[in-house]
Amino acid sequence: MMEEWIEVGTVFKKHGIRGEVKVYPLTDSPDRFLDLQDVVLEDRTGKRHAVRIDRVRFQQDRLILHLEGKDTPEDVEPFMQSRILIPRTEAVQLPEGSYYYADIIGLSVYTDSEEYLGVVEDILETGSNDVYVVRGEAGEVLIPVIREVIRKVDLENQRLIIHKMEGLLE
Repeated sequence: MMEEWIEVGTVFKKHGIRGEVKVYPLTDSPDRFLDLQDVVLEDRTGKRHAVRIDRVRFQQDRLILHLEGKDTPEDVEPFMQSRILIPRTEAVQLPEGSYYYADIIGLSVYTDSEEYLGVVEDILETGSNDVYVVRGEAGEVLIPVIREVIRKVDLENQRLIIHKMEGLLE
């Protein structure tokens, strides 16, 4: 079952004295924040807060956001380390063969010979290609997200099929 919400960023730090927050965008197009107004912040405990973004600034590869009605550092303190969520219906349509992290995390991973490896628990960004962190009975396995390894992403059945290349699972 696909998530109803898509994570588009993470609040990681307070900025200045006017209640602004620094955000690490989790999107290929950070400009999309210019069009976002109503979002949900999911705090460290999993509690969700509906907020409105009323100002956006860019700072290198980060964003600085101001949340409506939050005008002091104390006002934004509860939102540190929060995930910024939007409804899937507002998400950017991805090209064929591209997936949101929320769709990949939680998939059961099998080799093309039906060997169960575990579940995708995290995704590492390495620069050249992402790496899926899979945990199962055999421990942790790192799966490079490259055409030679990833055979099929089956969201309907919550399965990821990989090709077990020589040396991959040692």
